[in-house]
Amino acid sequence: MWGFYSLKTDVLVLKKKKNIFYNLNFDAFFPQLRETVKNAVEKYWELESSVYIQAINDFREIRQESLVKNLDFFSSQIKVDKHKPVIIRLGKNFVEQYLNSTLEDSPPDFKLSSLTPLEIKILNNFAEFLYKKINEIILSPKVAKISEKSEKNLNLILGISSRSDFLAQVVLSIPIDRIPLEEIEFATNFNDEDFAASNVTTRIRIGRSKITVEDLKNLQKEDIVLLEDSSAVNLVLVSGALEQKFKVKVNPDLIMNFDNEEEENDIQQQINNEVAMEKNLWDDIQIEISAEFDKVKMTLGELKQITKGQIVDLGSVFNNEISLYVENKKVAKGELLIINDKYAIKLNEVLSSSKSETQETKEVENPQKEPQPQPQEQEQQPQAPNETQEVEDEEFDYSDFEK
Repeated sequence: MWGFYSLKTDVLVLKKKKNIFYNLNFDAFFPQLRETVKNAVEKYWELESSVYIQAINDFREIRQESLVKNLDFFSSQIKVDKHKPVIIRLGKNFVEQYLNSTLEDSPPDFKLSSLTPLEIKILNNFAEFLYKKINEIILSPKVAKISEKSEKNLNLILGISSRSDFLAQVVLSIPIDRIPLEEIEFATNFNDEDFAASNVTTRIRIGRSKITVEDLKNLQKEDIVLLEDSSAVNLVLVSGALEQKFKVKVNPDLIMNFDNEEEENDIQQQINNEVAMEKNLWDDIQIEISAEFDKVKMTLGELKQITKGQIVDLGSVFNNEISLYVENKKVAKGELLIINDKYAIKLNEVLSSSKSETQETKEVENPQKEPQPQPQEQEQQPQAPNETQEVEDEEFDYSDFEK
């Protein structure tokens, strides 16, 4: 279903709710319809009037249209042979305004249910008169092409008024095939190749793995973290909640070869980072760690290759800095390696900092001096930070993940 709105103006913009008939060209039909209805109203009621197209939709139930949701109607069906009828609905506000101008004895609490036989005859005659005029600008049932749209009506909500401070509604429900509309032909001004070289910033995830809290606490520079949930021939493009795996051309410069089994075991020992120390339940808990390239710039041409499932040669992208994340917190940075057809990250910076390490650093950089006697009542002044102390880009403590 679809519809669009315009108060006291021609309808210019179509807001589609579903892509049904949204590309039909109304430009020629709307002005013709508005002028036809205006002439019919003025000739029948002998009142100068204004007509506006307020809304259009293909709702099966007219009260789905919010503009007339609470409006009562006087309805007339105009049948043509065995074909689907044209329905003309006169809103209560229209009936009251125009009957009152004609009969001049409308009660203050006007109701459609209280219409007299004469008033009903007047309204039915107007509906037939209006249909005859509209019939001149729509297709006859014999000429109209029968298609899968034939069961649908096009509902046109018209705003009609004989004075500037009041707008009444009339709804015309016409079988869609009887309306002389042409489909819009959209010219293609550009193609995908015109923007193939344009750059966009994307997120590319390399892989994931599980790591214990103990291993996280003991990450050090030069450690190698193997991403168990990864493949040297696949990466994942991330855009909001959407993820798409795509194939990449393997960069042979990233492959780490082993000369013997003993060296491989040594590397695996480094990856596992097993520290001989007492463990507790907390340290054995496993959490997920993921690796992503930092601010990857790709061309639209490369993105199109990804959506088509083609193998992408990322080239220099593999040299971008890589960050390790735990619960969306950056914990380390490093460079990419390939070990046994899986990706691994060789750490060159660890962003974590335990309290004990921070305290030891301060003790080394600021050796203790002889304490100076101070009055007990005097509050200790905070020490200025040491200018030579290295300021880390980002700090976190493993306690951040207790929640």
